[in-house]
Amino acid sequence: MKKMMLVVLFALLFFSGNSFAQDQVSSNGKSDKPHFWFGPKIGLDLVTPTIDQNAIKQQFDSNAQFGIFFQFGRKFYLQPEFYYATHKEQYGTVETRVNSLKVPVMVGLRLINLGIISAHVMAGPQGSFFLNESNPISGMTRQSSNFDLQFGGGVDLLGLITLDVRYSANLNNSVATQIQQLNWKDAVNVTLGLKLR
Repeated sequence: MKKMMLVVLFALLFFSGNSFAQDQVSSNGKSDKPHFWFGPKIGLDLVTPTIDQNAIKQQFDSNAQFGIFFQFGRKFYLQPEFYYATHKEQYGTVETRVNSLKVPVMVGLRLINLGIISAHVMAGPQGSFFLNESNPISGMTRQSSNFDLQFGGGVDLLGLITLDVRYSANLNNSVATQIQQLNWKDAVNVTLGLKLR
């Protein structure tokens, strides 16, 4: 699994590196300054699809992530992200909060850019690394790491606000089957961030 993850990551970096290099050359053949953004991001994994504010608040209280992202490129871009993620789990009468580090590495393509609003698609691997939990469950051993393949899209507003919606397929299971089913089951991730220079 680790070898597969390295191959996927290497392929994405190679592809994005070539695309990024080509993207920086203007029509007159001269190299432009590379485009670079960074900023804070917050998000959550939606258990059930909803637009109800109270339901979203409850889900955010039970699972949330806070972090930072970096974006390199214009039409094609590379976007590594780092999140401190926390979520509640209930086992009978015992409740515990599990904390982890999530590291997605996305390769994106900007499809539409109207200035005020732009739309993009993205895909890439995500590693999740267990940090600690508030109330360890007796007899339970947690995996130290887990890997997903994320894909989705989003919009940027005013060149400042960025919103992404992604679906996650666990690389430990059949990715093809998960993509065919496309059910929620904690697999839809929504993030909102600010793009700064």
